[in-house]
Amino acid sequence: MAQRAVGRLFRCQTTSFPRQSIGSITQSRTYANNAIPTFPPTSSPELDQALKRFREELFIPFGLNTEQRRLMFRRKYTEKLEQEPVTVNIGDNDEPYQLRPMDPLSRPPKKAFRDVVSLMKTKQDWQNLAPFLGGLRMSKRKLSLAHWEWTVRKAGKADALGAILECAKQAERTGLRLNNNGIVQSIFFWLHLKAQEGQFKDPALSKALSLAKQFAALMEAPEHSRREIKSIQEDPKRQPFVIGTLLELSAARAVNELGGKDETGDVHAYAQRLMANWEAGNFSRDPTDWVTIDFMLQENMPIYNGIKLALLVEGVANDRPLSGPLKRRMNQLGQLIANLKELAPERVQQKPTLGYQQSQLLH
Repeated sequence: MAQRAVGRLFRCQTTSFPRQSIGSITQSRTYANNAIPTFPPTSSPELDQALKRFREELFIPFGLNTEQRRLMFRRKYTEKLEQEPVTVNIGDNDEPYQLRPMDPLSRPPKKAFRDVVSLMKTKQDWQNLAPFLGGLRMSKRKLSLAHWEWTVRKAGKADALGAILECAKQAERTGLRLNNNGIVQSIFFWLHLKAQEGQFKDPALSKALSLAKQFAALMEAPEHSRREIKSIQEDPKRQPFVIGTLLELSAARAVNELGGKDETGDVHAYAQRLMANWEAGNFSRDPTDWVTIDFMLQENMPIYNGIKLALLVEGVANDRPLSGPLKRRMNQLGQLIANLKELAPERVQQKPTLGYQQSQLLH
């Protein structure tokens, strides 16, 4: 019965197998999905091998058509496929790929995603992130919010936020959409940290500001907008932590690189926008645990810092209708941040994080 079934499959004339024998299939030109990613050599053999495994055991099989996948994954075709190997051409470059029997359970597990990303160290390594995520999405491996936030943290630590930006530019391919407060907050906090590590001076400052503006521009695109927004608090574009970080970076550049002049008018515009969207901020929660306290500090330190710097910039300091509300908000935030730090565990108070050291970099 199994042999007759195999015979019927191989004799069946389809767009993938236009001839009657398995031998002729080897000679036929059969194309798989050209979305199958390719990966250039990386900085480590371990990462090369991990990407190769995902590509050969997950991405390529999902890029093949139904008949080709059936040959590979149905056990009843194993012997026939081993006796008469089939090679197909995949992708835009007609790359030859030999079909082989595979066990669906041998595919890389979902948790192996983190293993691959953890191996990315250099800028060249991180250029593989977008095609890797594209392959996962093509293979029906959806990432959770926790996965995305973890990936942003890894990229931030590796100074590879440009790779996250590239993923956002290819939202349809990678699945990264800038319509979630948690993901966006993580991105902008790391931009803040990178500028802070460079003491809010070039070249780190200009790099962070450029990335922040590009992320903000992408958030205006339809593919990064939520279909239904019930309140201002649900719209990342209007969150004070986004606007505040843009204000912080642009004001820092005006103060530290441009002699206090707002040459582009960005500082004034971001300050106005911050005041207009203040009600969307996370300023009134009464946290009881360190995770919430830390999250609120990450949100509000860049805003506080941004206002303090903006008040040193020409065009903002002498604009009383704007500078007056800014000073009041800054005082409120200063008190909130002081209270949050008092609630932090003693070990954290004794060894401040980068976020707590901000004010030292303003002088």
